[in-house]
Amino acid sequence: MTTCEHNPAGKGAIRGQLIRMVLIPSVSFLLLWALLTATSTTGALRLAGTVQRGEAGIRALSLIAAELRAERKSTQEFLGDGSAATHGALQEAREHTDTIFARQRRQASRLLGSADTELDDRLRDFFAAWKGLPALREKVDQRKIDRETALQEYTSVLSAILLVNDAIVARLHGDGPHTDGAIALELMRAQDRYAQADALLAGASAAGGMGYSETAHFTFLTASYRDTLDRIGPELSSPARTAHQALHQSPSWITLQELSLQVLSRPPVVNSSETAEFNTEIPVAATEWQRVMDVTEPLFQRLVTAQTETVLDNAKAAALQAVVVTVVGCLIVLLAGSVAIVYALRLARRLIGRLHRLHSETLAVADSRLPEIVARASTGARVDVTAELPTLRYGTDEIGRVADAFNTAQRTAAAAAVRQAEIREGANRVFLGIAQRNQRLIHRQLCLLDEIESAEDDPVALRRLLRLDHLVTQGRRYADNLLILAGAGTARQWKDPMPLIDVLRAASSEIEEYTRVRLCSVVQTRVHGHAAADVTHLLAELVENAVNFSPEPAQVDIDTKSTPDGVAVEVVDRGIGMDPDQYARLNATLAQPPEFDVMALSAEPRLGLFVVARLAARHGITVTLEPSPYGGVLARVTLPNSLLDQPRESAAACSPPKELSGIPVAEEDSEGSSTAEDSPVQPGATP
Repeated sequence: MTTCEHNPAGKGAIRGQLIRMVLIPSVSFLLLWALLTATSTTGALRLAGTVQRGEAGIRALSLIAAELRAERKSTQEFLGDGSAATHGALQEAREHTDTIFARQRRQASRLLGSADTELDDRLRDFFAAWKGLPALREKVDQRKIDRETALQEYTSVLSAILLVNDAIVARLHGDGPHTDGAIALELMRAQDRYAQADALLAGASAAGGMGYSETAHFTFLTASYRDTLDRIGPELSSPARTAHQALHQSPSWITLQELSLQVLSRPPVVNSSETAEFNTEIPVAATEWQRVMDVTEPLFQRLVTAQTETVLDNAKAAALQAVVVTVVGCLIVLLAGSVAIVYALRLARRLIGRLHRLHSETLAVADSRLPEIVARASTGARVDVTAELPTLRYGTDEIGRVADAFNTAQRTAAAAAVRQAEIREGANRVFLGIAQRNQRLIHRQLCLLDEIESAEDDPVALRRLLRLDHLVTQGRRYADNLLILAGAGTARQWKDPMPLIDVLRAASSEIEEYTRVRLCSVVQTRVHGHAAADVTHLLAELVENAVNFSPEPAQVDIDTKSTPDGVAVEVVDRGIGMDPDQYARLNATLAQPPEFDVMALSAEPRLGLFVVARLAARHGITVTLEPSPYGGVLARVTLPNSLLDQPRESAAACSPPKELSGIPVAEEDSEGSSTAEDSPVQPGATP
């Protein structure tokens, strides 16, 4: 006797050695690729994060600047006339400014800690300038500061915001062109000068006149923002150019320029006895000026926003492009490396691949092709094993010889399986023939018994004949079992629906000890004729099983309940019950009937439950076993709605039994509940 020599390297040593030859350089490549990918991806994502924080910072600072400009104008008006009304408006403007700053400070603070020290310094300068606002506001409230100085103080805080925006835009552009960003910053400064001119004129109007220095400052501010708008117009982005055109073509903008010109070109005061003096009177009504500003200010803001959005969109596009280029580049490198690794693995696994294919094809034949051949043979079809089974062709080497051995083994197994199927089919035909002959004989016996019973007057003899009738009926059911095992249907069929009470009584009459069966209240419904015989047979098997496993003279209860899915028939015995494993195994058999050959190999064939499972599967009936309240087994049979002919009414509770034709039944209990007394079916009778 020889023993197989194993490779000292262990199982699968050849495969392991070949794979290790490829695996070591492959793992090294993957580690290097992962390092490079992490580095480049981190840089691209950092750029995307910078753009996101920069966008949030610009938007936050723009909101703060807008509120600060409104507060600056209200300050000029209060310092101009000092009235309670203007002071109240100033307080409201301050509250708005503080509220917006509190909301947007967090977004602006996210810019701190970046790699750009200039941005950090400018942002800290802005926060420091903001901290000086309370002192400035106190001076304004006490009127210890003039309008021009207050205007400069507020403008210095706004200038700090513009410097932060300068640093943000420079960082967003990186090494790219700065044209769009520079234009956006110029527009922001022009907007501030435009707002300064508005605040200056509002303060002068409130004070009742504009002095020489204020007029000169107003002239500078007006000329500055107008020059900026005229100069950068052709260089604006497309959306900003549209907004620029809408601003210049607005009637309110034209009116604003005319009013500004009136303020700038007012004539001096002429007195015949004195030298001409500077005219401080403002020839423009404050209400008219404010009306025009209410229209032009949103248009100006739209222009600034359009250009700023262009800068942000370009920055986001550049960041996205960097991320995409990085990811695509890494994927290309990974793909190239993967192709090389896969190619190397294919070379290393060429030999063992043939064995894997041989294994898979052999299993495919055993798992699918062979069962298909057996199934066809079971139906009586002729099967040519040589033609049906595919031949595994793997050449003439060692692997090919193994494949040839598999071919021989599979043909032998298939031939044996086909032969077994033919034997099983022959056995089924024998069962079917025996059952049919028994059915004919039993039918003749029942007819003869009916004649004898009709002619018999002796009660004792009639009782014996009835008992014999039950035994013959039970024998008919056993003959039906053979038909069911052979795959055929029962010989009995009904055309019309059959009341459920009749079905239950017929099932009880098909067992020998029918006197131990007690029918409780029955749901008032009918069973379709095509299923009535099978339902009767199914219930009779369960009732007989319950009687056999219940000690004498214990009774077996049959009760029914209406459910949403149909009608549940419960057969309750008083036996010793089963353990949980037995319940699980038998419920599995009832839910999925096994092949008859499996049943034949079982230590306890339980042909009755196998017949029940076959009948339940045929009609979609659910049968389950569970412990009963009496310690025995409760068999629940759920008849689906598809087998029932009419609406159901609820059944009454189980009542004490009384004798009727030898079968204990419950008395009628309530409306909608039928009892066995109403049934015309007698024990042993054929419905």
